[in-house]
Amino acid sequence: MALGGIRQGKNMASDQLVNELDPTHKNVANELNRAKAGEVVSGIDPSKFWNATDPVHGGGGSPEFPKRTSVEMRIKPEGEILKLLSPEIRIEPTNLCNYTCTMCPRDTHDRDKGCMPMEFYQSLVDEVILMGAKQITLVNFGEPFIDPTLEDKIHYANQKGLRTYLITNASLFHVPSRSQFAKDSGQKMTKIEAAVKAGLTEIRLSFYGATKEEYEKVMVGGKFEQTEKNIQLAAEMRKKYGQKVISPTMKEEMLSPEISMFYLEFSKETTEESEGMKKFLDYTKPFADYIEVWRPHNFGDGRSYREVKAEKTSCGRPFNGPIQINWKGIIVPCCYDYNEEIPLGNVAQETVEEVVRGNAYEKLRESHATGKFEMVPYCDQCDQLCERNDALVISTNPKHQNRERSDIMKSPNTLADFIMEE
Repeated sequence: MALGGIRQGKNMASDQLVNELDPTHKNVANELNRAKAGEVVSGIDPSKFWNATDPVHGGGGSPEFPKRTSVEMRIKPEGEILKLLSPEIRIEPTNLCNYTCTMCPRDTHDRDKGCMPMEFYQSLVDEVILMGAKQITLVNFGEPFIDPTLEDKIHYANQKGLRTYLITNASLFHVPSRSQFAKDSGQKMTKIEAAVKAGLTEIRLSFYGATKEEYEKVMVGGKFEQTEKNIQLAAEMRKKYGQKVISPTMKEEMLSPEISMFYLEFSKETTEESEGMKKFLDYTKPFADYIEVWRPHNFGDGRSYREVKAEKTSCGRPFNGPIQINWKGIIVPCCYDYNEEIPLGNVAQETVEEVVRGNAYEKLRESHATGKFEMVPYCDQCDQLCERNDALVISTNPKHQNRERSDIMKSPNTLADFIMEE
């Protein structure tokens, strides 16, 4: 795979590979042609702060990409660099996906598709460590196990003393690893085997449906039986190769990775007392350390499941993080902006600190601080700014026990209680 990026017309073999991996792949030139014609991208008025077609901040990459030689020269030393409030950095290994799940707006996802180059990733990790990062979350909009260097990314972070966390549909666990980590070991191993050996700390399974019919209706493109086998394989690899870590959730010693299960419940009538929900909880017990069942959230201009109310409060992301870096270097506010409609900066051309201190980020923080969310129309559509106590159906996550749902909704992230040292 051409890890530096895959563009339409650049390489026929690369284009074919993208089409095979991602059934929703579109001709990237279509979006560029729209921009040249003066059309507004996804209803957002282009501005000097947020412009999805801006040549500097809207496309990602740089003339020297995947290297960051000129950028690295401007990174401040540890004692002077900006310190993160959230110790978590989210990095998108790839935005390719082999599924077209019903709740996911893959059909309108038309930004460049590819995988983050290893050299670029290492440079970013080295920088955010200076800023106080403690965890790399390898996720955003795609299936991370499609990235042939995913296991190398896990290993690199682990060797630097960082925790790693990812979200996956588990469909590719059984595929042979092509990582350098596997090659250096001199052994043939599957991707999940290599990931566990490389030191993966925590993994979240997206597995929506306890029966073949339910699963394949929602997770279009998925194979129920194979995914079940893959989840069992993950449990076996943990038992065989897991490293002793302190559980991110239980705060007790365990073998890595901690495995959690996330399920989406589309019916508003279903509760934790429903017979189907009880059966599903029983189904997950053999392989999940805990389970959370949520109702789906909105996705930008792609999908709407929850009402966006007039009364809104900041989600806190612009102030506290975590910072989200996409595969080509574009920083966006969060996963809601799946199509990079609010590009806050490009870390292929800027340091992470320069982006965080930049005008685009400052304007986003201003809109959240003043409650003038209309300053950022795309952000103003987000249901995460609204009261959403009905979003959580049931959770066996120890962090959620004996807490009111309104309290849980304030900090639903996996690192809600992970506080930076003074």
